[in-house]
Amino acid sequence: MKKVEQAFNKLIFMEMVFSIIFALLGLIIFLKSEMTNRVVGTLMGTFFVISGIMSITSFVDKNKIKLFHYNIIFGILSIIIGIFILFSPLSIINSINIILGIWLTITSINKIVYFIYLKKIKEESNKLFLVSAILLLFLGIMIIVNPFRSIVITKTIGLFIMLYNAVNINSLVLLKRRAKNLLKLITK
Repeated sequence: MKKVEQAFNKLIFMEMVFSIIFALLGLIIFLKSEMTNRVVGTLMGTFFVISGIMSITSFVDKNKIKLFHYNIIFGILSIIIGIFILFSPLSIINSINIILGIWLTITSINKIVYFIYLKKIKEESNKLFLVSAILLLFLGIMIIVNPFRSIVITKTIGLFIMLYNAVNINSLVLLKRRAKNLLKLITK
């Protein structure tokens, strides 16, 4: 059990770091809305690939924890999207709307899966996962339906990314505080 707890804590720490990085990315998008396509494309592609690798790692390393069984799917999709963006950073303006919208929608579905598992074990922090999932789903659909073309919408996206990651960090802190009790319930 000690080994599983260490792996769980490591995963939570990595997720917190990644959420902080994404929150900073949201701040950069908000403050520097007029960045060049190449810089934004390279950053976004890199973050998608890193996110995908982290999801796959959490699946491989923690496959005994039911909560992370679907991370392989989200990891592979994130890596594919990231590689596409890295190889075509100049076309990012044309494709980022759909790709970002799809990725946010997929990530929100992953959060909903987390919510369902945490609700089954009566974990109190499950509502935070639902809130972050709803925020992401709304943002993903908004981007797909109404692709952003102006700086105002880009700033809105930056704010949503910061807000989502603030909620995500809060839910991760709660999970970390309750790690021992949660691990007993989700490793059964």
